Amino acid sequence: MEGHDRTDGGERFGVAASILVAALSAAAVVFIVHRVAAGSGMALAAFPFITSLVLVCGAPASAPAGTRAILGGHLICGVVALGGLALFPPSDVVTAVAVGLAVALMLATRCFHPPAGITPLIVAQFQPGWDFLIWPVLTGALVAAMLARALERLRAGRSQLPR
Repeated sequence: MEGHDRTDGGERFGVAASILVAALSAAAVVFIVHRVAAGSGMALAAFPFITSLVLVCGAPASAPAGTRAILGGHLICGVVALGGLALFPPSDVVTAVAVGLAVALMLATRCFHPPAGITPLIVAQFQPGWDFLIWPVLTGALVAAMLARALERLRAGRSQLPR
C-alpha cells in the first residue's frame, strides 16, 4: 500500500537490538556513575552526567551528544560555576548568572550540551573546590563521551534508532 512504511523483520530486529544496547548501556553506566558519586557523598553531582548518558543513548547522532559538546560543555559549566563561587558569595542570582553565562559560552564555542547546565546548581549546593573539575566533571564527561563513541561503533553498519 502506498504511504505505508514497510520494514522487513531483519531491519526491525536491528532497531530493537540498537534500542536494547542503548538501554542496557545507559542503565549500567548510570548505575556505576551514581554509585561512585554516592560513595563520595555527592550523589547529586552525578545528575548532569546521568542526563548526558540519557542524551548519548537516546539521540547519539545529535550535536549535543558529540565528544566536543560533552567535554566542552561540562568543562565550561564547571569553570564558570566555580569561578562564580570564587568571586561571589553563593546566591540564587550568582547561580542563575553562571548558568546564563555558561550557556552563552557553550553556544559561542559550539560546545552546547544542555545537561551540563545543571553543573552550576550542583556547585551552588555543595560549594566544592577546584578539584571538582577533575571529579566529577572531567571524569563524568569522559565516561559519557566514551560511551557515545562505543555506541557509535557498535551501531556502525546496523540499523539506527528510530527517528
